[in-house]
Order: sequence, then C-alpha cells, then structure tokens
Amino acid sequence: VGPIVKVTWNDAASTFKEYRINAENPEEHLTVCETVGEMVAKNDKAIVLVMHGSQCDGADIMAIPADWAQEIEILRECTSENSESPKE
Repeated sequence: VGPIVKVTWNDAASTFKEYRINAENPEEHLTVCETVGEMVAKNDKAIVLVMHGSQCDGADIMAIPADWAQEIEILRECTSENSESPKE
C-alpha cells in the first residue's frame, strides 16, 4: 500500500518538420508527461505506479525510470485502513 501520487516526468519525443533545434537547451525537445497512480515500488532505478487494479484483470502498471522523474507530488497518503492491497 503506497501513496497516491502524480509523477511529472520527461519522455523521449520525436517531431517532424522542425525548423529549429535548441542546442542550448535540448531538453526543450522532450515531452512532459504526468502519470497518476498508487506508488507501490520505488528505488534509485525505477518508480512503479498501479493505475488500475481488479481481482479479475490484475493490475495496470507504469514503470518510470527514476532519473526521468522531475517531481513526485503526493496527492493522498494511503494506510491499510483506507485501501487494500491486491490479492495474489
């Protein structure tokens, strides 16, 4: 059981017919993503969020490389009193 978080992270992007490349600030060409879910695992390599879970379908997860994350905003702390872990 982990907190409900919003992770803001940079992802690779490809664009077509670009007329200008910002060599001074190349990260401008990345795409900013926001993913919301329950953070169930985190270490120095990866952050794993569960975005949906059910007993019949299993869990839909997003694994984000930790060094891609720009911000992790805690939206709600979870405790065993207000949420349940999925059953195996």
